[in-house]
Amino acid sequence: MYELQFFATDDADWAQRVDLIDDATNQPLDTAGVLFELEVSDHGARRLFATTADGSIAIPETGTIQWRFTTAQLGALDIRNTYKVGCRMTNGTGTTQLFTGTLAFVGGGFGR
Repeated sequence: MYELQFFATDDADWAQRVDLIDDATNQPLDTAGVLFELEVSDHGARRLFATTADGSIAIPETGTIQWRFTTAQLGALDIRNTYKVGCRMTNGTGTTQLFTGTLAFVGGGFGR
């Protein structure tokens, strides 16, 4: 498991791509048929959620996941707050936490 830091602003979509490497083989992680879930939370309360089950997390190529939250969806967050991020995968062998981390959410400076 890894700890990652993400950044987003209130005046742009948060689009992110993460490349996943299998620690045992040092090759791209086999993502075929895997359920990926990403949660952004604050004090245990879910603020944002994405999953491959509904297409809000895409797998553009083997070993890569990506997501996009629109500025409207990011309206669930407070500026100058830092949120907890977690991502897990579920496959035929069980559920594994891929990474945890933080999302710093700041004002983008476009005068809203």
